[in-house]
Amino acid sequence: MDNQMKCRNLHGEQCQRRLRWPPDRKAACAAMILGLLSCPLLCQEESQDLRESVEEILALSEDADPAAMLEELEELKVSPVNINSGDEKEISRLFFLTEFQVMVLADHVRKNGSVVTLYELALLPAFDRNTVLLMAPYISLEPGAPKGGKSYGRTLVTMTAAARFNCAESNTEGIRSLLKVKHKQGSFSIGLTAENDPGEPFTFKNGPGTDFLSAYIQYEGKGVINRIIAGDFSVRAGEGLLFNSSQWMGSWLSSPSFMSGRSVSAPYTSTEENSFFRGISLTLGSMNTGAVLFASSNEIDARVVLGEDSTATGVSHLVRGGIHVSESQHEAQNSLTETIAGIRLIAGAEKVRGGVSVSSTWFSLPFIPDITEPQNLHAFAGDRLLNLAADIRAGTGSVLFFAEAGIGLSGPLADMDGSNQQGLQADTTGTGLPGSVSAIGGLNFRDSWAATAGLRAKPSGRVTFNFLTRHFAPGYHAFHSGAFKAGSGSGNETGLAASLHLEAARHLFITAAADHYRIPAPRYRSSSSSSGSRIELKGEYQPRDDISVRLSWTTSSREYDAARETGAATSVTHTRQQLGLVFDISPAHTLRLTTRASASFISPSQEKGYLLCQDLCYSFRSLPLKLWFRYALCSTEGWDSRLYAWENDLLNSFSVPALYGEMTRSFVMLSWKPAGRIEARVKYGFTDSGSNPGGGLKQEVKGQVRIGF
Repeated sequence: MDNQMKCRNLHGEQCQRRLRWPPDRKAACAAMILGLLSCPLLCQEESQDLRESVEEILALSEDADPAAMLEELEELKVSPVNINSGDEKEISRLFFLTEFQVMVLADHVRKNGSVVTLYELALLPAFDRNTVLLMAPYISLEPGAPKGGKSYGRTLVTMTAAARFNCAESNTEGIRSLLKVKHKQGSFSIGLTAENDPGEPFTFKNGPGTDFLSAYIQYEGKGVINRIIAGDFSVRAGEGLLFNSSQWMGSWLSSPSFMSGRSVSAPYTSTEENSFFRGISLTLGSMNTGAVLFASSNEIDARVVLGEDSTATGVSHLVRGGIHVSESQHEAQNSLTETIAGIRLIAGAEKVRGGVSVSSTWFSLPFIPDITEPQNLHAFAGDRLLNLAADIRAGTGSVLFFAEAGIGLSGPLADMDGSNQQGLQADTTGTGLPGSVSAIGGLNFRDSWAATAGLRAKPSGRVTFNFLTRHFAPGYHAFHSGAFKAGSGSGNETGLAASLHLEAARHLFITAAADHYRIPAPRYRSSSSSSGSRIELKGEYQPRDDISVRLSWTTSSREYDAARETGAATSVTHTRQQLGLVFDISPAHTLRLTTRASASFISPSQEKGYLLCQDLCYSFRSLPLKLWFRYALCSTEGWDSRLYAWENDLLNSFSVPALYGEMTRSFVMLSWKPAGRIEARVKYGFTDSGSNPGGGLKQEVKGQVRIGF
């Protein structure tokens, strides 16, 4: 009996193929299909899903930082993942995949042989079309992994400079400089990142010359010692209640990527200056059974609280951004030392895996929040924090269940010596007794825990369903958490989310997602409990690989206090609706045209905004040159109705400017790649907002050279 299977490609067409073709036929088909897939992608830097997600997230959260993720994606471009190796460690380099997806893909390769086309991945129970499209630029389909072989060294040097001028805001003028050096030799690799933001002086007065300097050395083994990192690194664990460096991905509602399930420590190569660990990390064992141990001591930015003698007595809050231009920014720079030690234990079988995470954190200065502000009533206070979490993932057939629960303790148990009581009060309401389960020794357990749980089901090749519920108590604190969450911070949210991915008809794909959440305690601009919601509807029609039409509608709402000057305690619901239409076409292998129209509607202010963009990408046939061009027209009635538009940018960089008021935005970028390991890029952009208050012509020039040895 022939070993055949029916499958459906990414565009809904029926096909049949043998699981194990003869090698010559397999190679021929792989080359043919990969060639067809690559044609429309010649001018495509990142997937459209990724772009749209970044824009949506930035519209909801000004604190989001996609830089870390884009940095990792750039690494994958340089060194694609060979999924046909069947090695979970190799496949797990695709950091946006869940642990369950890594396991399923590795198991599929080991049982059925090499993956020949991308189409068959969408058939697997843990995958869908969106995930496969996201994977496409960062994987290779080589037939298996070479065993042994010659070890060689690889060095990558990237130098970047960007200048802004004619800016209305003086603190945005200046030159940004960035140097990245990476070298890999066998099992060892090293990296260095040095950066100065615009306006930051290059001086050796207070340090090594650059405002931000990061470095690491890494060893990757094949036995019990899986990985050792000395220097700067990041940690992901479970569903992100304690650790998840890619925090912004937790808001990607319409993607299953909110399910982390990963236990990994990796070198830190981003330029985000306050969200990494600095010390040593040790990974033991495998993905099934093992441990991650780490210790870190890092200086981070925080707002200092001064005593009567003008000496620092504590800090009020952390300061994100990493910009050090103004006097207050310099005062906050490296003002707080965070020392943390943690361990993550993993154990499980093929279909069930669980883990336990524990970390203890010490700060050089205590947190002293301003409790006169309602949003600070549950803010972290003190200088020590103990976090514990346990998680589990179980998969059977086409269903995956995942869950994690954690607690953050400050006070005597965190201190171990009972000395830190600052800002902590026991909550014994309804217990009648001190020292009850509700509160022990100044610790409020009821107010200090968090949990998340959900499932992913794929009843057929056409349908994928995701469901998630979460609860973060107002007093739950974990400074490096990144679980799926609508709001900022680590606590103060309860919600339900669900998404559906459907192949509705041939060439027609629909995604629907909804999230409803409640904020039980006061927060910024809300002096009492509040709620919010978000709904996404997306449709894509792709009759051919070189033509696609995407239509999207998103609505999000949150409750805020009415204007303070009225003196009323009532709240008002702010609603933001956004419509988007994107038309992509590649009339030739070397040309890609993208037309985009967006509109935003804000209530109750009745603000409206409109955006029209035309993008062009052209690859020269006879020259190693690639050209990008954009012209955009924007008209909004205020900042609330602003619109975001992803721009192609330099390597290791991203650009998603906020467009508002009456303005035009345009840029041209040229890439020259004379050799495989050498690339130079130059970009010129300008924004004309002369009709806006305080507006004018803002210009920028960027240049970059990347050399590989």
